[in-house]
Amino acid sequence: MSHIATVGRCSWRVRVGLGALYAVLILGALTTVYPFLLMVSTATKSQNDYNDYTFATLVPPYLRNDAALYTKYIEDRYANNLDELNTAHSAEYVKVGDVTPPAGAGGARALVADWQAFARTLPPIHTRAGFGEHDNAPSLLLLRYRQHLRERFGNRIEALNAAWTEENVSFDGVTPPFERTARREWTPETSPKMTDWQAFKASLPTDFLVVSLADPLYRKFLKEEVYEDDLQALNAKWNTDHKSWTEITLPRTPPADARAADWETFVRTKYPLRILSVDASALPAWRRFLAERTRPDAATAGFPYPLPASGDRLTDWMEFVGRRAPVEALRVDSAENLWRASLQEKHASVAAANAALGTNWSSFDNAVPPQARADWEYVVDNARSLRSEFSTRNFRAVAGYILLHGRAVANTVIFCLLAILAAVIVNPLCAYALSRYPLPYAYKVLLFLLATMAFPAEVAMIPNFLLLKDLGMLNTFWALVLPGLASGFSIFLLKGFFDSLPKELYEAGILDGATEVTMFRRITVPLSMPIFSVIALNAFTASYGAFLFALVVCQDPRMWTLMVWLYDLQATAPQYVIMAALTLAALPTLIVFLFAQKVIMRGIILPSFK
Repeated sequence: MSHIATVGRCSWRVRVGLGALYAVLILGALTTVYPFLLMVSTATKSQNDYNDYTFATLVPPYLRNDAALYTKYIEDRYANNLDELNTAHSAEYVKVGDVTPPAGAGGARALVADWQAFARTLPPIHTRAGFGEHDNAPSLLLLRYRQHLRERFGNRIEALNAAWTEENVSFDGVTPPFERTARREWTPETSPKMTDWQAFKASLPTDFLVVSLADPLYRKFLKEEVYEDDLQALNAKWNTDHKSWTEITLPRTPPADARAADWETFVRTKYPLRILSVDASALPAWRRFLAERTRPDAATAGFPYPLPASGDRLTDWMEFVGRRAPVEALRVDSAENLWRASLQEKHASVAAANAALGTNWSSFDNAVPPQARADWEYVVDNARSLRSEFSTRNFRAVAGYILLHGRAVANTVIFCLLAILAAVIVNPLCAYALSRYPLPYAYKVLLFLLATMAFPAEVAMIPNFLLLKDLGMLNTFWALVLPGLASGFSIFLLKGFFDSLPKELYEAGILDGATEVTMFRRITVPLSMPIFSVIALNAFTASYGAFLFALVVCQDPRMWTLMVWLYDLQATAPQYVIMAALTLAALPTLIVFLFAQKVIMRGIILPSFK
């Protein structure tokens, strides 16, 4: 019994020991896998969430939470621009990351549908393109725009430069013209670039367009320039009871109350002129104004619609609206006011509109475009496609960058193949000679070869560069392959493996009259496939990951390998795009190892059984 108890205790201790060993191995595996998972996770993020490095955010929140997805979509749609976001949503967010779904987001679809149907009828002067570039992040708008230009100009950047009188190096450097929709005097110019841009913008899907609103401009003017963020002072002057700045709207016509002075000042000095109209009753005043300025067409001139982008007529109109136009003739034809007018036409009363649209307006003047609610409903309706888009965008951007720049993929494949061929031809022949022929100075040769590992590769970089330059091999595959043609470590490893092979096989080969070449080909190579795989894998990883030397000896971008192009990308790309690039760069090595791991393990295990 005591013997059985002793055996049981020993067995228990063995199980405990094995359990502890497995626990340590699992922990070690986690410490290896976790950084890679963190890198993959960061590669699926963007500007507002890439700094979340907690264990809980290994799976980005937007992949499992609609509210987080909404924040992600808003960041993308409004190009991470807080001013544009607050303008579009009539909000006062401090940062984009504070965005939350609108209250009661599940209802009022009729209101959203009415607003979206109206927005589709607006002329281009009331809209701007969303999803623009920000923080050097991948932009849906830029991708579409540049593809449009490639098709428009037959993928010839020279044709674009000639048409636009520009000097772009490639289509990847072309950016859209600025749309300064908040500026008083801005209107689309008539240049070829702007004409092409307007044609492109007209082809965009509705969800790519953002309606430019005027109410937020009015609120900003009142808050920052008139009342210095003192809402109570505004209420005291206007005799109102506004609880928030977002409750203030800009009437279409001059109000007949205490708001009149502020309204007039804003419309005359700040309101965008391209969406301002003047009643025909002011036409005589306009012609008298032109006559005072001795304009030749003063007697017959009409209002300058559409507004010119520059010139005397623009200056005249700005001065007339600012000082001489009768205030009662000014009309604020903003998108909000046009929508409010359409609501009045559709519904007999405010009560009828509230019943149909699920709102609680006290008057049509209080109607605020539901852009925030429209954005939320778009996210809810397209959650799956948005998650797929956001999680793969950085990877697609990196892949597109690599495929469109130089010959990175082809150069890398050719370089790796040449490096592998050289490694499995030169090194085995040298190791075979040292193994088969017991030379008295063989160990000195091995010591010399191993001594080359004592010096960093950077030490030989300049001599190699000068030698390759003298030989005229710079910017060629010879420059990439020749310096690493032989490896002291590989020769040492191969010799040790060859020494472990049965000598009887070679003696039998000699008796059969086989030459050394035949014995190398028929005996050594088949038995050495595991170690050959290790050597090939080492050659692949060294050539695939080569960066500094590849950049030094091949400075022509046409000869750049993948790693050099990724380094070039890192100069401008944000961190999350860099993580996507590193993840994609790591995949080939990982895939090769997964497919060759059995052969590699045989190379490690078999010598111990020889």
